[in-house]
Amino acid sequence: MRLFIAIEIPDEIKEFLYQLIYLKTSLDGVSIVQKGNFHITLKFLGEVNEGLIPDITNTLRKISNGFSPFTLKITHPGVFPDKFKPRVIWIGTENTDSLKEMAKRIDEEMESLGFKREDKNFKSHITVARVKNFHNGKYLFEKILKKFSGESSQLKFQVEEFVLMKSTLTPKGSIYDVLQRFPLVK
Repeated sequence: MRLFIAIEIPDEIKEFLYQLIYLKTSLDGVSIVQKGNFHITLKFLGEVNEGLIPDITNTLRKISNGFSPFTLKITHPGVFPDKFKPRVIWIGTENTDSLKEMAKRIDEEMESLGFKREDKNFKSHITVARVKNFHNGKYLFEKILKKFSGESSQLKFQVEEFVLMKSTLTPKGSIYDVLQRFPLVK
């Protein structure tokens, strides 16, 4: 079972992001993420033996009990690895202290369960497109930059929980299902 830990995005933010990236024509070699799949990944676990799920959920419950709800702000569009050869187009969110600490704690606790620790610093973002054709990816990114305005960066939402998600790969894209919700209760 393929799993990851994430923060879900409210529907009104999903709609805003969809309108931001929407083009009337498709671009060869650019796969737009389905609106319903927009999220912030806190930790990708990969293929997980179902027998580990109780340990994972118990650990995540303990983590969520140590955090209070907090606000995240949409910041700006970006790409990985760079704007000349984009592989992923994303919309950033503010890297608040609460968010960074939550991601760090999840990473540390999941390592104690045998999952690989992240090598790089956590970068809060919402993936909106995956790119195989660099030229078209660069074109889409430039369109998004033009549409993104100061008003866009005033969008905020309240984080009141994180979730354990199951990802099923299909020829039409990934299907995400929430396995369990972990409310922030501190």
